[in-house]
Amino acid sequence: MTARILIIEDEPDILELYRLLLEGEGYELYATDTIYKDLTEVEHIQPHLIMLDLMIGFKQEGWEFLESLQKDARTASIPLLLCTAAEHELRDKIDALKTPTIDIVFKPFDVEDLLRVVKKLLTISPIRTS
Repeated sequence: MTARILIIEDEPDILELYRLLLEGEGYELYATDTIYKDLTEVEHIQPHLIMLDLMIGFKQEGWEFLESLQKDARTASIPLLLCTAAEHELRDKIDALKTPTIDIVFKPFDVEDLLRVVKKLLTISPIRTS
């Protein structure tokens, strides 16, 4: 089964970079430049990993989406890769955010580091076959 990755990123250049890197690794990608208002689309895609830019639109949208994912039993076990340039804003929250199923890559990132973290998170992703 090909791993499905949902990418939520509002910078077109970075989104295209993710597309080139991850499709080149054989992953199936679903990408959007906006935060979903509910989790219906996430449920439909059933991603094995979600890559989320926390600084989409208004600053709170990424955080609110992250909280929604974590609170909903249908999405709480999906690994998350937070890709953000907001290192300063996260400095005090890194220890609380990083868990076995959540990791952070700060922009600008090293391509090999990004791919390593993606692979690591996909190894712990629950397999859904529907």
